[in-house]
Amino acid sequence: MPNTSTTPAMEVGTPSVDDQLYRRGALLVITCGLLWSLAGIGVRMTTEATGWHIVFYRSIGVSITLFVYLLWQQKQVLAPVKSIGLLGFAAGTLMGASFFGNIFALLYTSVANVTFILSTAPFIAAILGRLMLGERVKKRTWLAIACTTSGVLVMVNGGLSSDGLIGMGFAFFMAVCYAGFSVIMRHGKAIDMVPTALVAGLTSMAFAALFIHDFTLPSKDILIALGLGVVQMGFALICFIKGSRYVPAAELTLLTMLEVILSPLWVWLLLNEHPGNWTLVGGAIIMLGVFIQASGARRKHRHPAVY
Repeated sequence: MPNTSTTPAMEVGTPSVDDQLYRRGALLVITCGLLWSLAGIGVRMTTEATGWHIVFYRSIGVSITLFVYLLWQQKQVLAPVKSIGLLGFAAGTLMGASFFGNIFALLYTSVANVTFILSTAPFIAAILGRLMLGERVKKRTWLAIACTTSGVLVMVNGGLSSDGLIGMGFAFFMAVCYAGFSVIMRHGKAIDMVPTALVAGLTSMAFAALFIHDFTLPSKDILIALGLGVVQMGFALICFIKGSRYVPAAELTLLTMLEVILSPLWVWLLLNEHPGNWTLVGGAIIMLGVFIQASGARRKHRHPAVY
């Protein structure tokens, strides 16, 4: 009589554990992009704060948020911070440095140039992820990257120029810092890298303080900047770092491109400033790229996963 015993198998159509973890991570990263998109509307609502003021007070908000989070989750702060090691401190410093790149970029070149150059972050992350982590990029991800880049080009239609090379250099510096931070998060996925966000907050706060002569601001501006630190950056970084454990580096930077779409929409909805038809069309193309990426999931293989 033939042996009818079988090995338990997953039902057809049932997501694997890897799929579920990937989708959970993707949702966290998309949430991060959603929160990051609040920066523009927050900055527009301030009245007297300079870029340095906003970075300083926002960094205080980030630091407080991460301090409370670590106390809540791990009942202590110093031990988790020490556990991230030198690489974690390097990642925090990179993220802290990226906080400034955007400000200087916008001071020295056009918004169109900055937006386009920042859209190169997924490409940079893909290259760094391949070189440092051996993460191969899936065809779907390349398609999504091409789609989002095309969307950015449509958004900045006619706005690109060769003016402001210094500003473009700062924008590229920010893109590299962000991509590097993403790759290091992937490298340290075996440990809790959330404390790197605290390092980023403290680093950017200390550096910004060097360039502020008068810390006095209207209470409204301070509260907005602190609120940005808590919600737009603090909670967002927690989501990003948690999601980075399950999402490859190139896809991390790609999924947060949602920020580019939503940032002008918030200004339109809340301040009645129409972003322009090309911005809406480009945003729809970017949304398509994000959807292409988010709709896919890794499949379980016996061989090393191919991203």
